[in-house]
Amino acid sequence: MTKKDIKLALNPGVKLKPTATPGICRAIVLNADKRFDLTWDRFLRLHRTAEAIKQAIRPSESILDVGGFDGALALFLPQYSIDVLDPITTGGTGLSITTEPYDAVVSIDAIEHVAPEERQSFLEQLCKVTRHSCFINFPGHHTAAAQKLIFALTNNPLVKEHVEWPLPDVDYVKQHLESAGFLVEAQGHSSLSQWISQYLLQTVAPDLAARANRHLLEHHLEEPIGTHLYDLVIGRRVA
Repeated sequence: MTKKDIKLALNPGVKLKPTATPGICRAIVLNADKRFDLTWDRFLRLHRTAEAIKQAIRPSESILDVGGFDGALALFLPQYSIDVLDPITTGGTGLSITTEPYDAVVSIDAIEHVAPEERQSFLEQLCKVTRHSCFINFPGHHTAAAQKLIFALTNNPLVKEHVEWPLPDVDYVKQHLESAGFLVEAQGHSSLSQWISQYLLQTVAPDLAARANRHLLEHHLEEPIGTHLYDLVIGRRVA
């Protein structure tokens, strides 16, 4: 996963506390309401993954968030214990995870920032440390044209990798998990058309975007989406 040119603000509602395992920190929730300070797209992918976790994972079970940056997933799951591994914030890498398995492993919008030739190894690492449930979220391959448009309009370095590297194919991710012994389902979520407008607004007028973002999240979160932005692949290991 790349470190260069990435400028992301840490969410003040959560902090990372080092654990005994190098490269892994525990996410400590300070104020769960700060989740509404997240950008529209980040809120949606964390919210949707958190809802899937609640359906499959008990609060007593262990969770590792690979590529979780500041640990903001914990803002949506304050009753859970979530550890974070991220090259930017904790110094860990998803390409070499040296820890005992966790009950569940989560990776949200990280695989598309792994070089294509390393994605198989990345998925192998996720499966290796998953006891029974794995959740992998990423922008769908079918969104490539929209990604190119947004990069042309914003020059955002994160979206640049969405354009320069092919976005992950949902069937490829599903097949890998299936070959590793998981029962797999895929869910498409979040509106691609809404993302285009909101991402552009947060680039050119971030203060206005924050107000629009809060309104969208509070009043239009569950509306029909049309073409989906994200694929969420959920794997349950076969007993």
